[in-house]
Amino acid sequence: MADVKEEKIIKTYCRFCHATCPMEISVKDNKVTGLRPDTDNEVFGGYTCLKGRQMPEQLYHPSRIQASLRKNDDGSRTEISTSQALDEIAEKLAEIREKYGPRSIGSYNGTVSFQNSATHPVAKAWHTALESPSYYTSITIDQPAKVGIGQARMGFWLGGNHTWRDSDVALIIGNNTLVSHFSIPGGIPSFSPSNALREGKKRGLKIISVDPRRSEVAARSDIHLQIKPGQDAVLLAGLVHIILNENLHDEEFCAENIENLDALKHSIRKFTPDYVAERTDLAEEDILAAARMFAAGPRGSATTGTGPEMGPYPNLVQHLTQTLNAICGRHYRAGEKLPNPGVLSPPMPRLAQAVPPQPEWLTGIRSRVSDDIGEVTVLTANGPLKEMPTAICADEILMEGEGQIKALICVGGNPLLAWPGQEKAFKALKNLELLVCIDYKMSATAELADYVIGSKLCLERDDLTVLTDIWYEQPYSHYAKTVVEAEGDVIEEWALFWELGKRLGLQLEVGGQPLDMEKLPSKYSILEKMTAGSRVPLKEIYEKDGGHVFDVPEVVILPPDPASKGMLDLFPEGLEEELENAARDADSSFAAKGEYQFLLISRRMKNTFNSTGPELSFLAKKGTTNPAYIHPDDLDALDIKDGEIVAIKSERGEIPAVAQGSPDIKRGVVSMAHCWGPAPDGCGDDKVREIGANTNRLINNLDKPEKYSGMAQQSAVAVQVRKLTSA
Repeated sequence: MADVKEEKIIKTYCRFCHATCPMEISVKDNKVTGLRPDTDNEVFGGYTCLKGRQMPEQLYHPSRIQASLRKNDDGSRTEISTSQALDEIAEKLAEIREKYGPRSIGSYNGTVSFQNSATHPVAKAWHTALESPSYYTSITIDQPAKVGIGQARMGFWLGGNHTWRDSDVALIIGNNTLVSHFSIPGGIPSFSPSNALREGKKRGLKIISVDPRRSEVAARSDIHLQIKPGQDAVLLAGLVHIILNENLHDEEFCAENIENLDALKHSIRKFTPDYVAERTDLAEEDILAAARMFAAGPRGSATTGTGPEMGPYPNLVQHLTQTLNAICGRHYRAGEKLPNPGVLSPPMPRLAQAVPPQPEWLTGIRSRVSDDIGEVTVLTANGPLKEMPTAICADEILMEGEGQIKALICVGGNPLLAWPGQEKAFKALKNLELLVCIDYKMSATAELADYVIGSKLCLERDDLTVLTDIWYEQPYSHYAKTVVEAEGDVIEEWALFWELGKRLGLQLEVGGQPLDMEKLPSKYSILEKMTAGSRVPLKEIYEKDGGHVFDVPEVVILPPDPASKGMLDLFPEGLEEELENAARDADSSFAAKGEYQFLLISRRMKNTFNSTGPELSFLAKKGTTNPAYIHPDDLDALDIKDGEIVAIKSERGEIPAVAQGSPDIKRGVVSMAHCWGPAPDGCGDDKVREIGANTNRLINNLDKPEKYSGMAQQSAVAVQVRKLTSA
């Protein structure tokens, strides 16, 4: 009689999004038989979301890509071994490099690629060895100012900003962590956010929410500023104006650590409470109350989300957000304990001083589109990392001449749906000589690819909480071991770069250490190089069963070092012009009575993570489209009922959408999730109820590109709405 294997329970964490929620997986005969929250975890307390709980279906979905596919001349696909696909891809890449040079080979590393803890260091190592700067990620689609440009212009505080657990007040600008599960330190933690919000409120933390929608976070705030979309910079300038004019700022901190305070104060003199109230469509008394509440603190932080970051003037919005934290002294001081200096980074002294602006972060390789746009340095878990801005990737593919991108490797992303300016993105992707996608499903972009490589999913691989290491509010880390062995001919995303590197004769280095280019390294060895010298050795984290808060020496903030102390610059080059432009646009918008009476804003949805989720049965029951959420009074005025198909039109394009009344939306606003819909070839618009619509078709990526990042305005887009059909 054959032995019957017993069911095992394995602790792991979810990688559907960035939140790393711990789970326990039941496994028998190399099959997942069940999934439940890890209630033993002291940080998450058993929290998971409905998306992560669908991982078993994702793992065994009938449409999952289990072998590599090659597109034939007639458009059909042939299943081939992954080894053969890699051989053919490498041969084509070698030809392209020889003919056009290394810059002609690019990669786009999408949102899902961040869930694989080794992908970005190995991808960047591949680009370095190849001598190609054409490395793109999803970071520069929605938050380059937040993760790099803001610090480069102003500088940053070496001792760190106040975290949620130490805060008395939080100013949350366009971030809805209860749905998005994404927030950097200072906002509501991504890890069991409902519990974090409940605990914060219980201990008296005051919350100010800025959002055109009464979101889940806004509904639980002490003050909700239901702002007119696109006027975040105006509001923030007004809050700074009030705090400085009423002398509510931390004068001692400013005197010791800030320069150009008077220049900033002079530049924002126009942003008086009455002026700001008119331009933002807010009550003057609410603006004053919010400014005074935030300034009163005494501890707290202001943070932004993708809403304002995808709107107008994201560089200015981020600078003014950092300014609020700076003038109110929202930083850890000498003698205070830093809650979490990071488990996976080497020990380093944390001083109560400013690191001055980093202008070199803004002067890397230039794009071929504009000298004002080029490499962006982003602060990652592995230190500052340079990447080209994704907003202009389509132009780099279409613009002829030296350096034109001819080959693109797409990793864990869906650029046809995600890149701003969908018409141009579609044309660009079809213009490539070689498009390779590694994914677990046939995405809209994979449908265009010459080769599609099947990827391992998170339960089929090791991973480490590298991305989120400093986001936790305790010294927490989790090494997740492989739960089940992959059964198809699939590989990890980072292994794709290693395999191509081997075939192209490249030597890759991670953490300054060379990789073995003869035999595929283990994931553990990659992670070991990435975390060399970490405060807690990787071996110790590996040996823990599940996530763990480590008993590490306290990090106490040290006094400043006079020899290296810098100053935070509140008035960097270009700021005055940005303030003037924001005011001019606000004045124009205030007076406008034109054809486009609505403003389209972005949003997140509970049942999807960008374009991932609608293919799973339980999540599909929650909805298979991205409705156009509109205030019921606006729908009544337009004689539109819930469920009817409407046309959303901008100056750049038009899309269909399913109308949905939503009283939490400000009047004059349309709220839609991005990364939905078909290709812009007219073949999928009739399926809007099943696959949604793509809001990127309503914009051109080069309309008012943001300096440094070229970032396109993807929210607060002027549109008109009209009925197309009845329900």
